[in-house]
Amino acid sequence: MPDKHKRYGFLVIAFVAMAALVHNQDRRESWSSPAFVQRGLPGAGHRLLEPLVGTWKVEKTSYIAGAAPEKPVSSADIISRRQWLADGRFVRDETEGRIGGNKYWRLGLLGYSTMDRCYEWVTVDALNANMMIYRGDRGTGERLPIVMTGVFTDQGLISERTAGRAIQQRTVIRIESHDRHVIELYLRAPGEAEFLADRAVYTRMS
Repeated sequence: MPDKHKRYGFLVIAFVAMAALVHNQDRRESWSSPAFVQRGLPGAGHRLLEPLVGTWKVEKTSYIAGAAPEKPVSSADIISRRQWLADGRFVRDETEGRIGGNKYWRLGLLGYSTMDRCYEWVTVDALNANMMIYRGDRGTGERLPIVMTGVFTDQGLISERTAGRAIQQRTVIRIESHDRHVIELYLRAPGEAEFLADRAVYTRMS
């Protein structure tokens, strides 16, 4: 066998041996990790969120905050940028642009609770002075669409009549493909029917 072929063969053998050592080391580290660490590792519930990561053009339609069902406010001048945090445990969402002639900004964290087997979504924005906190029903698991609910105290987004009242909120994330998804927000004031408050269509840019 020519010397160069021998050298190539030795390199292949060395590479395979090194890969096996790294693989075995990873397995040993996994086996030696405490149970509480294992329970917090990203899994199927997190992988289901992978299509949401990237940069997105957002077509947003709002039916609150000065708008109305018969006269909504729309915008295609909004961009959302999402990335994984904490080694694939949470998706960070920063969305900004303009709607209705005003600046729009929101920061969110979306995750999956491996212990409660449900999705969780927390947002802050440049309009509300309180956090919006949503959670799926415990045990609902890795399913689509993602549905999460919560309660917030309205500062008048719906109307002056509902300012200071506890409002039920429900977010629905519909992942249609790797390049398109829709997020809808539904609200319900005490004693009233639920209504669509906000709808955003995301189209992938990168």
